[in-house]
This record gives sequence, C-alpha cells and structure tokens, in this order.
Amino acid sequence: MKSESTENGFNELTRLSQQFKQHEHESALREKQRAEQRKKVQGVLGGLRELTVSMAVEQLKPLATPEIIEQVNSLKSKQGTAELRKLITVLLNDLENHISISAATNPDIKPTERSIKTLTILIELLFSLE
Repeated sequence: MKSESTENGFNELTRLSQQFKQHEHESALREKQRAEQRKKVQGVLGGLRELTVSMAVEQLKPLATPEIIEQVNSLKSKQGTAELRKLITVLLNDLENHISISAATNPDIKPTERSIKTLTILIELLFSLE
C-alpha cells in the first residue's frame, strides 16, 4: 500500500513537473512573440518619424535657413524631442527679441508682441507638461 502511495505521489510530481515545463515553454514563446511585436512596432514608428520629418523638411525648404533645415533633417536619426525643443526655443527667443525691438518704435505691433510672448509661454508650458 505504501509503495502504491509513493508511486502515485511520484507520478503526480512527474505530471506537475511536466506541466510546469510546458507552462514555462509557453510563457517563453509568448515573451518571444511580444518582443518580436515590439520590434515591429518600433520599426513602424521609426518609419513614421522619418516620414513626418521629411514632410516637415519639405515644408521648411522655402522658409527656413539651411541650418534649420539641416537640424530638422537630423531628427530622423535621433530619439526624443530635446533637439527640436531647443530649436523651437531659440527661434521663439529670436522672434520675441526682434518683435520687441520693432514694437518699441511701432505701437501698432504691440498686439503682435503680446501674442508672441503668450505663444512663448504656452509653448514652454507644453514642453514642461510632456
């Protein structure tokens, strides 16, 4: 009787061990699939980023300096938005300074100056919230 109980216990342990190995195998397969899916999504997002930057570069060509176009074009290969934020901040500061100088001699520009300053504050707020 004891032998039969030991054998049943051993069989149960063997079954549980095999079941555990099967669950580990399935879990590893699911993780591998998730990793492959993440890689695909990252590739799609990278392609979308390149396309978006390319479109922006085309729109900037008739407007911006070659330096700005080069900086924007370089965003294709960079992660994050730090460089773009820096570029926007520099442009906003230059615009704000230029319009302030013009507003000092032309009172009609005062509403534009207020709008630029408001825009600067709102963009800085946007950057801080992201």
